[in-house]
Order: sequence, then structure tokens, then C-alpha cells
Amino acid sequence: MTTPAKASSTAYVLQRLRFRACLVAAVLALAFPLVGCDLFHSDFDVAVGNRTANTVSIFANGGKIGDVGSNLTATFTVEETPIGASAGSISPGPVAQVTFSAKDMTTGVLSAGVAATLVKDVTTYVDVAPCVLMDAGSAPPCLSVSSGSVSVSSGGTTDSQGQACTFSLSASEQSFNATGGTGNVSVNTTSGCTWSATSSESWLTVVNGGSGTGNGVIVYQVAANTTGQARSATLSIRGQTFTVKQTA
Repeated sequence: MTTPAKASSTAYVLQRLRFRACLVAAVLALAFPLVGCDLFHSDFDVAVGNRTANTVSIFANGGKIGDVGSNLTATFTVEETPIGASAGSISPGPVAQVTFSAKDMTTGVLSAGVAATLVKDVTTYVDVAPCVLMDAGSAPPCLSVSSGSVSVSSGGTTDSQGQACTFSLSASEQSFNATGGTGNVSVNTTSGCTWSATSSESWLTVVNGGSGTGNGVIVYQVAANTTGQARSATLSIRGQTFTVKQTA
């Protein structure tokens, strides 16, 4: 009667190594599909206000997130892969970089892209305003972005990356006659500090430089005043107010 030979020590070690290699391969094969299933994405809150005459479609990094009707506001959830964590904000959390754009559903004209930093659990506000038509054709929508992640301190403000920022404007106000016109105001700040301009009235529109990083120039358009009464409106830029007055 013969007894089966026992596996040698070397063969046993090789068998264990093959088993471990197969186990690692199986784990990696499972991990890569999970990445593709967006399990590492985060949800970011976005509120969009549309002050144009037509319905607009809103895009984030080229992907459509929804439609917003004329003079309406809608909220959306944007899924993006975080690039890190925010610092110095009201609600620290993951952040993501996106570029917003809007398409006028009536004319089919697409706006310029506006870069924004999304912060987890902090709503980012996107304002869609009518642009002034400079030449023949259909005017695109104009976008500006502001975030609730900005915190105000005695020394100025802090951006979503925690950088201390102070802002000032080249002027505090400008006056126009009843025919209206175009004007500009310069934003002065530290390199790397972000800002955006928001108008309080539809007759005062930002036509260029609605947002930026570091120093910049905001170009705005004042519509003709047909109300028969003097009026005023403001541009809000990161805690600074620029007032536009117009005679009747």
C-alpha cells in the first residue's frame, strides 16, 4: 500500500502566492467598475434664477442639468467628482470645479462659460440675465455665479479655498441720462480671489466681466428710461455695492 506524497514546502509557498495574487486581481477587478459607477461622486446644490424672456437650459461641464422658465428660479443637484476639501467656509466639505453655461431654448444661442467652485452642503447661485445685443443676430444669455460659501469677516472675505480676500471698486456710483448707455467699473482684489457681479434691476445688465478671479473690469449696460421717473439700481460684487442712477 502506497501513501500519497505530501506537497513540498516550496510548492506550498508557490500555491499561497498564486492564491494571494488571484485575490488581489479580484479586488482590483471589482474596484475599477465601482469607480465607473460614480460611487465616488458627491452631490452639490445649485439654484438658478432666469431673468431672460425665454426658457433656458443650464449646463455644468457640458452636461445638461435642467431647464428654467422665464423669470423663474429652479434648484438642481449636480453630481461631480470632488477635487478636495474646502477651508475657511461656512460649511467645510468637498469641493468641485465646474463651468456653467446656458442655452436660450427659443433662439438656440449658447452663453459663454462661467467657472465656479461648488462646495458640499453650500448652495451655489447662478443668475441668468439678458445680454445687450451689440450687433445683428440673437444675443446670448449672460451668466454670473455666486456661492453661499463666502464668509464675511472684519478683514474682508474668505474664498472657498480659505484665502483671505479684500475687495474694492474704482468708483461707488455712476449717473446716466434717460437714453442710458454703457459703463464700466474696475474690481480690485488679490490674485486668486474670486468674485461675481449681480444686478438688482433688469434694466441694468452686465454685458462683460460678470465674474472673475483677481483684478477685473465689469462692463454694464443701462437701458433707456421710459418710465418718466428717475430710478437707481445696484451691482453687488463680493460685499461691495456700485450704484447706477438714471434721470427721467
